[in-house]
Amino acid sequence: MTLTPAPGWGLAVPPAVSIGLAADGDLSSLLALVLAGALLLTLGLQTLLTGWFALRVRGLGQQRQRWPGEPAGGWPVAEVVLCLRGADPSLAGALAALAHQTYPGPWRLQLVVDSLADPAWAVAEANLAALEASGQASWQAAVLRPLERRPQRGSLKSASLRQAFAHLHPATALVALVDADAIVSPQWLTDLARACSQPGIGAVSGNRWYQPQGGSLAGRVRASWNGGALVLMTLLGIPWGGSLAVRRQVIDAGTWSERLKTSLCEDTSLIEPLRQLGWRYAFRPELIALDEDDSIALADLAPWIGRQLLTARLHHPAWPLVALHGGGSALLLTASAAWLLLGRSSLLATALGLYELGCMGLLLWIEATALLALAKTGSQAILPKAAPFWRRAWDWLANLPMTQLTYALAFWQACWDRRVGWRGVSYRVLGRRDPGGPGVEALGRDE
Repeated sequence: MTLTPAPGWGLAVPPAVSIGLAADGDLSSLLALVLAGALLLTLGLQTLLTGWFALRVRGLGQQRQRWPGEPAGGWPVAEVVLCLRGADPSLAGALAALAHQTYPGPWRLQLVVDSLADPAWAVAEANLAALEASGQASWQAAVLRPLERRPQRGSLKSASLRQAFAHLHPATALVALVDADAIVSPQWLTDLARACSQPGIGAVSGNRWYQPQGGSLAGRVRASWNGGALVLMTLLGIPWGGSLAVRRQVIDAGTWSERLKTSLCEDTSLIEPLRQLGWRYAFRPELIALDEDDSIALADLAPWIGRQLLTARLHHPAWPLVALHGGGSALLLTASAAWLLLGRSSLLATALGLYELGCMGLLLWIEATALLALAKTGSQAILPKAAPFWRRAWDWLANLPMTQLTYALAFWQACWDRRVGWRGVSYRVLGRRDPGGPGVEALGRDE
């Protein structure tokens, strides 16, 4: 028997309900349209920023060609400072790269190691002795010292730098900082001295370019994040302490050393002391350092990126723009992904796909720009043609979702976490309203 519903029984939708369903559908479509438009607009803005970065790097390279071969007044007496805690796998290579510097003027090397028991002490001591015995070392003298005092406020890195600054040779006019995981080119110190000797410039730095040897997921994700960070740091004037030089007066006459008493790091806290002395900071593409380290674990990646962002939050005036970029992109991608999971929208799915493909293209563009700068310095970087284009494109594209997720987590940590870990030491973050802030203070004993 077939039951035929009577007129008005369930099959007919009341007009008010129809209007509600139509309104919900219109709202869903509108939201998908807004998100799709925001994704494409964001991609357009990122394309403009990347183009600006590429033009900036090209212009700086042309500017360098117009400089005289030797700074006015001759080559300054230089001193390179390397602070160590833990024996990085690249430490021996970093010391060898420093030994092979072709700097025309006199220079010295000063190393500050966390303690005599630190693994870096034995590695550094053995490599320095071997390099000097072989006659390969180009420095006039190399001094290895343990960290003498571990203050409660400020990071161990900042304390090591303050100690190194207190022991600078009286003749030193240029102070260069380098990280143990940065393999610099033979003319690195020469390029630092030429750039920092230009009129009005008080400090210069390059940046790092990650090219992980093993090609691990964590290494590739860090490389993807660093590609975007390279653009922002260049355009916003954020220094990088791993390849940095300052005039001696910045240390002796400025407030930088005083800021290091409480700061988490040295580089982002440099801008205001420079401004007070009437000098400027300049990014130099020839100072980009190759980093082939592939030892970071995926679980440690978000805290590591979060610490990089935290240094800008605590010490650099451009943090609001960094936060706008990080928070805005994280919120937009999260909302787009969530809306796609809750409902279907071919328009939004297409826009998200175009966004990811566009980001892949931008990373290829950034890679080509950075590696070209590296190649011009004589660094043994793998140029883009060394790997097939499709392979490089796939590597960037495949790692984008994990990079974006990791960046969102790291940004959240940088904004809200009150603790930060660095090389086995836990610090409490001091905000601007805290006594002695902004900066950090050590919590208990380090591991």
